[in-house]
Amino acid sequence: MAIKDVQTYIDRHGLVETTDSEVDKPIWRKPGFNGVRSLLEMEEELSRFLREHRDAQNLNREQVGMMIGIHQEIYARHERAGAKLRVTRLLHLAELLDFSPVEAIYAAAPQFFGDSQEEAAVKNKLVKRILDLPAATAQNLLMLVEELSPDDSNDAPSKSAKR
Repeated sequence: MAIKDVQTYIDRHGLVETTDSEVDKPIWRKPGFNGVRSLLEMEEELSRFLREHRDAQNLNREQVGMMIGIHQEIYARHERAGAKLRVTRLLHLAELLDFSPVEAIYAAAPQFFGDSQEEAAVKNKLVKRILDLPAATAQNLLMLVEELSPDDSNDAPSKSAKR
């Protein structure tokens, strides 16, 4: 069942009413470090991110387009923020261009990683390091983190169950 008072939800989550050139009606967004970044600005950051990762792999647009099954001009639109990037296509590109989707999210919306640019940068760096850990090391780190800050969710074992 949906909540009765959406304004309470908006207030609790720190959302602000804004407009965006991509949407005809007012929308609610959570401000980032410098206010609300437009959807187009986020697309442009994703585009820059893709271009940099394609270049780092020494691939051209035609080669990437061929590997994801689209014409190079359509792929080029993704790199120019002229075409919307679906999440599934972003995941496919992550496979091909050897990046984590988390890195792409950080490039477009670093505010998801912290309340300041500094905090977000530290957490992004930590996430990258964690993703590079061997499985056994990641498991040990998870157990340590759970001991330091127990998770009350159902998917984590309770402290009493671990002892």
